[in-house]
Amino acid sequence: MPQKSAIRFDASFFLQLSLGVFFLMLGIMGLGNYNSKLSEVARFFGRNDTLRIAMAIVELAMGAVLVVGLFVSVASGLAKLLSIALFALWILYMLITLVLNDRFMEPSAVVWLYNLAWNSVILVALWMTGKKYMS
Repeated sequence: MPQKSAIRFDASFFLQLSLGVFFLMLGIMGLGNYNSKLSEVARFFGRNDTLRIAMAIVELAMGAVLVVGLFVSVASGLAKLLSIALFALWILYMLITLVLNDRFMEPSAVVWLYNLAWNSVILVALWMTGKKYMS
């Protein structure tokens, strides 16, 4: 098993660490909400949680890969696949929450632009962090 070189505590290290912890917690919360009593009632009345569960599982896996990848070597194929999947799912999440379902510029332009900005920051951070797995 290849050894990883010495850990460098630079901006990319902390970006990857914070993204990893963020996605781990997002995945845990997504799976936790799926098992709630309220969610069971909503599924009984026809709510489909397939995309939410898929997103939570990918978030959990990518968060683990991001955090573990800081300290040990991760298979590049797995990391590349998860990076692309999470990037694509985050774009889909942004489209659904910010554009579809009559949410464009709602409740106000300022709030909508704020939400677009912080979602875009996460998207760009995913892109920058995922670039190291693409080579």
